[in-house]
Amino acid sequence: MGKRRFCILAGLITILIQTTTGCGNTTNNGEAFNFMRGYQTTESSQAINKENVEDPTPYIQYGYERHTKEAAKEEKMPGYAVYDRPLLAESISEMVAIIPDVEDAGVLVTSQHVLIAYKSNNGDRIKVADQVKKTAMSVVPAYYDIYVADDPRLMDNIERFKGHYSENQAESDTLQQTIEEMKTFPQGEDPTDN
Repeated sequence: MGKRRFCILAGLITILIQTTTGCGNTTNNGEAFNFMRGYQTTESSQAINKENVEDPTPYIQYGYERHTKEAAKEEKMPGYAVYDRPLLAESISEMVAIIPDVEDAGVLVTSQHVLIAYKSNNGDRIKVADQVKKTAMSVVPAYYDIYVADDPRLMDNIERFKGHYSENQAESDTLQQTIEEMKTFPQGEDPTDN
């Protein structure tokens, strides 16, 4: 399990390095490609623009960067990467919804949590919870806490946080209450049992 997480983390770091440096690649028509903007979009926070892409080649290429200590010190915030939380939520929601035992899924991504409420058509709640949780684990960094609940009513609870920020203490308290409620549902297999 540790090797798998390392590989996932290494892949994410590679993508993040590409997004912060802009890659310097060009599209087939010579147009500059910038991972922070994607193709023909003005949304600077979008790390990957997966819609309306005719040529996916820049999205699947290997990434490599090299920095000297002196060059890294010149950066304002070396190693700092920003995740596009709405895009992560969309991706995780789509991936969870295609799990055979899941009919509907709502996902909230914060700075440190992923909350997933879903509707399942399978009676093996622990198995489905494990699949849902592992799907999110395959996308987000390892420091994220992931909570799942097979209660579609909780989709409305987590949706109310959409577009909010974490600075509001009252909202943080409400979010924590929602997390505590989600913890009462099956969370999948215990990873320490492996």
